[in-house]
Amino acid sequence: MNLRPFLIVVIALPALAASPALAQAPATATAMPAVPSHNCVAPRYPSEPGLQKRGEAYNRAVDAFNRDFKTYGECIKKYVDDTKLWVKAAADAGNKAIDEYNKFAEDIKQKIEAEK
Repeated sequence: MNLRPFLIVVIALPALAASPALAQAPATATAMPAVPSHNCVAPRYPSEPGLQKRGEAYNRAVDAFNRDFKTYGECIKKYVDDTKLWVKAAADAGNKAIDEYNKFAEDIKQKIEAEK
């Protein structure tokens, strides 16, 4: 009687049963944080209905609009600059992860080649 096939099954069965436990679970997708919207407030244009002014009152309204328009533009520019920094930081983190993976894969490849 040949016991070899029986021994192969006895040895292989526990190994097959343990292989799912040894495998690394795939990474779950990371939830990306929401990009906040800007909180800049657009100024009201002085000739809209309800703002009918004459003379000095109109001039003050135009001066206020011009000042607020400039502030609004600066606010939007700051928001865009801050958002660009956030995007760059996210891209740098992704690139760092890619570099880490590539280095690991190269190290494994060298270990395999060294064992040949």
